[in-house]
Amino acid sequence: LVDKVPNLAGLARTCEVFACEAIVLPDAKVASSKEFKQIAVTAEQWIPCPAVPPAGLREWLVERRGSGYAVVALEQATNSRCLATGDLPPTPAVLLLGAEGEGVPLELMDLVDYCVEIP
Repeated sequence: LVDKVPNLAGLARTCEVFACEAIVLPDAKVASSKEFKQIAVTAEQWIPCPAVPPAGLREWLVERRGSGYAVVALEQATNSRCLATGDLPPTPAVLLLGAEGEGVPLELMDLVDYCVEIP
């Protein structure tokens, strides 16, 4: 649910470095924008960048869960696990990032298997 192009581009670079399967973007146009390409430094050429609009994210997450992926939200919640403890969720997993300043919306939290937070 991150929607700021510089943040998405930085995440694309991070995903490439960590050999993630893909980074899901809210709109296919993002990866072709000049701003994204300047920051992503060709990451979009090495990692798939499928587009899933926010309105379709719930259905996409349900499909991933049905394929054996755990849904992990980066969210401060009552049951969040701190990443620094090394208590990591199982893989394969989808890492769900909320919108900047808003977090993961409540209507998606019922699909979340684990919450993790950055100390």
